[in-house]
Amino acid sequence: MYLLIRGDDLSQGMSRYLADQLQRDPSVEILQHTEVRELVADSELRAVVAEDNQTGERRTLEARALFVFIGADPHVRWLGDQLGLDDDGFVLTGAAVTAAEGTTWPAGRAPFLLETSRPGVFAAGDVRSGSVKRVTAAAGEGSMAVRFVHEHLDDLGVPLSRWRCTT
Repeated sequence: MYLLIRGDDLSQGMSRYLADQLQRDPSVEILQHTEVRELVADSELRAVVAEDNQTGERRTLEARALFVFIGADPHVRWLGDQLGLDDDGFVLTGAAVTAAEGTTWPAGRAPFLLETSRPGVFAAGDVRSGSVKRVTAAAGEGSMAVRFVHEHLDDLGVPLSRWRCTT
């Protein structure tokens, strides 16, 4: 598992306790001064292209999932114009997607609570417009997002037995 941080101090954006736990975990490779530049996917995520923001060196990291922990500022420029954002740059989800001016919802149903302006793409935690900006809330929303992914796949007629979640 990889943990990418834009700066050089892991504890700058999280509690000292959590930073210490992550630094002691041998299954976590912490990449400092590193930012996501590209996602590699076909029908599912295959890899993340990460760039060292000091040297410009890029690495392709095999990945089946991506969790973005961005703190109080949304830092979503890497999304381009792929998702609807509020005036402060946070990702619109749920009813806010259909209520926002200039945002269209293409699916034949209302968006799920954590679903973005692209059906099947979900946002949880600090990046989401209207979130409470707390780690525990983000973790809970992440759990909810998994359930909504299952509902979305069910709507598409994709049997859940075809999907396997791994960490």
